[in-house]
Amino acid sequence: MRHFIVLVIVLLTGCASTENVPPTGTDFALDECPPFWNCVSTSSTTNYHAIEPIQLAEPLGESTWAAIKAEALKLPGASLNEARYGYLNITCYSDGLGFPDYLELLIDADKQRLSVRSQSWLGLYDMGVNRQRVERLRRELVERGIAVD
Repeated sequence: MRHFIVLVIVLLTGCASTENVPPTGTDFALDECPPFWNCVSTSSTTNYHAIEPIQLAEPLGESTWAAIKAEALKLPGASLNEARYGYLNITCYSDGLGFPDYLELLIDADKQRLSVRSQSWLGLYDMGVNRQRVERLRRELVERGIAVD
């Protein structure tokens, strides 16, 4: 019985956010998604997990980065974990039960695109919540003129 309980906990628990994020800079890539259906990432190559990067209207600058951070923190249940120029790590808590999902934004080397990763911490399937979150952020950034379709 003990082994069954441990197995269930392992299956229901996902990864938090990208592992081995350096303490400074943006010279790294966001992790791909695990084989569960609770994540989207611009680093993933499988159709279910893949999502397009957010194309910026112009190369990233300080004021643009501040606006991106502000829009990301307007997402429902958003709470900032880590922020530095070019990288954000945010936890978005669901309404009701408060389940945590992890959202990461990372500027690409060309400073024209945002790589994105959003994953539920619990469960094997997210009912599309993470993809909807990223697309909502994309729409908000397009409406503000920060990103383009």
